[in-house]
Amino acid sequence: MQNILRWLAVLPGAVVGALIALFPLHFVLYQTLTGSGIVEPYPQSPERLLGPFVSALVFVWAGSRIAPSRKVETAAVLLGILLLLIGAFFALGLTGAHIGDVQYSLPLGGLPPAGAVVGAFAGLYLARRQNPVTVRDGVPA
Repeated sequence: MQNILRWLAVLPGAVVGALIALFPLHFVLYQTLTGSGIVEPYPQSPERLLGPFVSALVFVWAGSRIAPSRKVETAAVLLGILLLLIGAFFALGLTGAHIGDVQYSLPLGGLPPAGAVVGAFAGLYLARRQNPVTVRDGVPA
């Protein structure tokens, strides 16, 4: 029963982990940039650049940690889901689509989606590094 519940919690847990990771990022950036008194007011650009990277990394990594087995494969599936979402939002931003009252655009020249892609692959790398796949007789064990 516990394995079933953990499999059900993979996607919601990955989303919650990605959202929770943004709080320490904001705190560290805010304290670093404004705590010195040099930067006033607080610039939004560093958080807009690093936020997608951190949330994508944590999404893939946390989802693989929640999975009871096949952690690397789970990370690869989460990477694929995330890449589909990033591609869809990138296409919406590139075309300047209007959906309802919302107009999509690419902030900061499209660097946040690129950071999200890099973060997602970094999450897969971390998952693979923490859970090495063993091969016996040419078949992953």
